[in-house]
Amino acid sequence: MNAKKIEKEEIVNLHFLPADVLENTEHRTARNQKLVNGALLGNTEKKKCRIIFHAKEGDTYVETTIWAVTDKYICLKGGMYLLVACIIDVIL
Repeated sequence: MNAKKIEKEEIVNLHFLPADVLENTEHRTARNQKLVNGALLGNTEKKKCRIIFHAKEGDTYVETTIWAVTDKYICLKGGMYLLVACIIDVIL
């Protein structure tokens, strides 16, 4: 995958589609588990993870700390939010 690295502060400049990038329920469940694990690592060990996601501008990734996970969004370090449906993968 040829994803472009950006800083988390640049997320606000991107445009996202509401449809989930993962069609398979098993992949969505695995993504959610990785997000929860990433938040646990972020809150207990201040560990960063790589979040690969799809925007209208193309596939992109950030390396940052996940602070919180909800059904629709994740909260990243610095108060940035990212739509869960656009996340392709999380590398812990």
